[in-house]
Amino acid sequence: MPDIRAFRGIFYNPERIKDLSKVVTEPYDVISSREQAAYYKRHPNNIIRLILGKQYPGDNSKDNQYTRAKRYLADWIKLDILRRDSQANIYIYTQSFSHNARKRTRTGFVVLLKLADFSANTVLPHENTFSYAVEDRLKLLQLTGANLSPVFALFSDPGAKASRLLSQYKKTRSAYIAIEKDGVLHRLWRMGDQAKIAELRRLLKDRQIFIADGHHRYEAALNCKKFNYVMVYLVATSTSGLTILPTHRLLKIKGGLRVPRIIRDLKKVFVVQRFTAPSALLQYMRQRRPARRIFGVYFGRNRFYGLRLKPRSSLTKDLDVNILHNVIIERIFNIVPLKKDIYYTRDMQEAITRVNSGRYQVAFFLQPATVAQVKRVAFAGQKMPHKSTYFYPKALTGLVINKFKV
Repeated sequence: MPDIRAFRGIFYNPERIKDLSKVVTEPYDVISSREQAAYYKRHPNNIIRLILGKQYPGDNSKDNQYTRAKRYLADWIKLDILRRDSQANIYIYTQSFSHNARKRTRTGFVVLLKLADFSANTVLPHENTFSYAVEDRLKLLQLTGANLSPVFALFSDPGAKASRLLSQYKKTRSAYIAIEKDGVLHRLWRMGDQAKIAELRRLLKDRQIFIADGHHRYEAALNCKKFNYVMVYLVATSTSGLTILPTHRLLKIKGGLRVPRIIRDLKKVFVVQRFTAPSALLQYMRQRRPARRIFGVYFGRNRFYGLRLKPRSSLTKDLDVNILHNVIIERIFNIVPLKKDIYYTRDMQEAITRVNSGRYQVAFFLQPATVAQVKRVAFAGQKMPHKSTYFYPKALTGLVINKFKV
């Protein structure tokens, strides 16, 4: 059974940091090198220095991005730039945003969750991870002794009992933090009511939890062995604000691109239709039917194609992302999912621009996975390829930190 508990969160001190938007960021794994540099310039206490520190030519075992993160965290706490909460709380967290011309709000809560190995079937993953990324987060956790950003996880909430409890509580209180960033309003409430915390623990007692975002951070916490809990942002799967965006794939093709041969191979599995503009391809892709998987592909020079899985294919029940990786990328293009050969982006125009520049030779466009699909994969003990889901919006890093006593 999931074991959750309140904790004394660490926050930026509003007396020292007047504008919180200057010090918070997205999670480390969606920050580009250009964005990293911009965050460094934005404020000397920006949390980028903790979660994604710069590397320098003179770095060594005693002075590197991880040891500097440890020093920054200790110094900022000592200087009262970061301040620990006076009592243990559960932190209600809402994100209000617009998507597809509709206003939405996602509500959850930040809490400590007792670590459980995946084999225990209490906490379930749905995506594959990279060992180098787990090692990176492990080094940071070991040296700082802190969860600098929450793992984002989901749980079922029959009758919306947990969601109602959170909603009713925040109606009676003012938000402790309210910050707008990139069109998303983030708000955080403290909830120290012991009776309500106990009720939340009871409601989650028999629930399975599956990770939506933060697989590397969770695995790093499992491997750390120094701490028994990890900070998580828990959201009910039934919340109306739960939104998944697609993550497109760009490929580097060694030895040149033979489009006619590739099209011939694709036609063995898909119905292939050509388009001359991305808008026409996008409209075609929106005709998605569950039994007929639809993809988009771009080969450069305004060569756009729509791929619809043939209706009698044995793959009709498989996930889009698995079909893309197993059938197209690995079999037809003979590319294994190595980071150097595949580039991931949520921006269709960025993908087109990168192919036109020659840096990549082909782009594949996906429809977003559904929450039901992700749950099915997790509960079946299966894994989706890396970066199969992009839950939007991301939970901000720097709103609240959990520091273990070490």
